[in-house]
Amino acid sequence: MRTQTESNKYEGQCKFCKKDFTKRQITGHLDNCPKREKDENIKNLRLRIISPYIKNFWLMVEVNNQAKVKDLDNLIRDVWVECCDHLSEFGDYGSEVGKGRIIMGTFTPGDSVNYIYDFGSSTELAIKALEYSNFQLSNNKRVELVARNYLPPSNCAMCGKQATQVCTACSGEEMAFACDKCAEKYHNEENEKEEHYILPLANSPRSGVCGYESVEPLDKLF
Repeated sequence: MRTQTESNKYEGQCKFCKKDFTKRQITGHLDNCPKREKDENIKNLRLRIISPYIKNFWLMVEVNNQAKVKDLDNLIRDVWVECCDHLSEFGDYGSEVGKGRIIMGTFTPGDSVNYIYDFGSSTELAIKALEYSNFQLSNNKRVELVARNYLPPSNCAMCGKQATQVCTACSGEEMAFACDKCAEKYHNEENEKEEHYILPLANSPRSGVCGYESVEPLDKLF
């Protein structure tokens, strides 16, 4: 399973050529990926979505001139946050962005907007319009995920191997992250009288929050 290194470069993968790029490199690569064909008659908008608190997490998304804010909301939910059909919002209190608005009629390169999912156990994201792009989106999509980060390194607190589970009850304590073997031993043998709530680790800033579980395997990016 491919994960990020400890180098603070926050590596990820291009959807099209499947090659690795850092968070900083990926924007330039998407304009020159050999697996994409430019069409100057097409004008889409490229967006970067990040967690403002955990820099390892990032998505690169392209939208066409028909995409609405609600289409972007659906993509964010599908890829990163959906757990219990919570409410979400673009913008800040008093300056919310309606989900029926056309994205390219609302944002231009350089614009930014905040996003929040779930007003209880919230996941907050930052979205920035980067630049226009000239590529046909796959399968006539209005919104497409074109690159994303690899799983950040999350080491088992007991053995140091890559974790596969997170305990929400232990968050901030010794055993928040665990591999399958250590999680079973720690929670079922050493601390069987304590209550623990184990969730599968996810490549998402919402991992371990509320009841969030990714619908995709841990190593699947697209």
